[in-house]
Amino acid sequence: MNHFQIKQVESAHFDAALNLDEYAFQYTLSDYEREKKKKELQGQQFVLGSFVNNHLAAKLHILPLKLFIGKDSIDFGGIASVATWPELRRNGHINQLIRQGFIEMKRKGQVLSMLHPFLIKFYQSFGYEVTHYTYKYKLVPKDISLQHIEGYCRRVSIETNLVELATLYHQAAQQYGLMIDRDDWWWENRVVSERDSVIIYYDGNEKPSGYLIANIKKSTLYVKEFVYHSKEACQGLLQWIKNHDSMVDDVDLHVQPNETLAFYLDNPSIPYTKEAYFMSRIVDFVGFMNRYPYITTKKRVKLLIEIEDTHASWNTGVWLVTFENGMCVTINKVDYMEESTADIVVSGNINMVSAWLLGSESLDNLRAFGKLQVEEKILAWEDISEINQPHILDSF
Repeated sequence: MNHFQIKQVESAHFDAALNLDEYAFQYTLSDYEREKKKKELQGQQFVLGSFVNNHLAAKLHILPLKLFIGKDSIDFGGIASVATWPELRRNGHINQLIRQGFIEMKRKGQVLSMLHPFLIKFYQSFGYEVTHYTYKYKLVPKDISLQHIEGYCRRVSIETNLVELATLYHQAAQQYGLMIDRDDWWWENRVVSERDSVIIYYDGNEKPSGYLIANIKKSTLYVKEFVYHSKEACQGLLQWIKNHDSMVDDVDLHVQPNETLAFYLDNPSIPYTKEAYFMSRIVDFVGFMNRYPYITTKKRVKLLIEIEDTHASWNTGVWLVTFENGMCVTINKVDYMEESTADIVVSGNINMVSAWLLGSESLDNLRAFGKLQVEEKILAWEDISEINQPHILDSF
């Protein structure tokens, strides 16, 4: 195996990084697109590269983003554009890049990491676990019943209506966990494309109460965001979709978890799919638990959590975490001699501890399937916590 060096990709190697992207992900950048990408690499991303004889062999990008957990917004590292030249694969480049990526994220206070995997099993080996799913209905416009509504839909643009859109999104995002806290740049560059229609529903009092983002391709209307805060807004946005009955044959409608609007269609018998989408992991357990918002009891609660983390060794160990008034007051690395003082004892690898604490799987399920060892001595986890279900509308 060749010796290689892991270091930040500087501007002198941006073209090499983009050339690798074009090859690995099978697209071609125009001159304009290439210059725009370079600006993103300079200002919006941290790129780590693996170099052999000063030639870029592999790289990954870390996007410094924020996400909602509870009512708070915290920093996380979004992993993207992981690629290696095929003749240099399976030499340990990505392994070392990801390990160094965790070090960089911890140093910058990014306590969590998320990514969209090309292969779930591959990233499970680095401590990630599935936390997000897509939820999609497949229907035709005639499945939607005709409704009389007091408000109206308006076609808008990011330039003129960003504040309204961001407010509607923010209200929805705080109902879930791990949704991206979008800034203006993200809205303008990652959410809405040139082909998208952006529609806001205004109620009878001229108040914006829902929006959707959609585009048409090959006689299918793709609704990639469908957010509403009232029954009337839902019906109004559905009427906008129905009005495409002379233009499209099918509708792909992405919805939120636990969405039940199919029940209210003229034809509720429509396909519904739930597919694994994003994976997450805790990068800095101590930093994350100090911000953990999902403990609901005001009582003093002690959790003893044993973690195995082979790629972020600072998380490995036995941790005694104490909450009071719903807030973490102390967190210390201990030995099992202190087990008797804990109310709940949990043991497992970082994958399953992340799945539990982030809410993608319940503690009861993880215990039942043998993924975590759990002892609830006095208190039951479900009686002292309430975790927002993870969800995401974005991609990167």
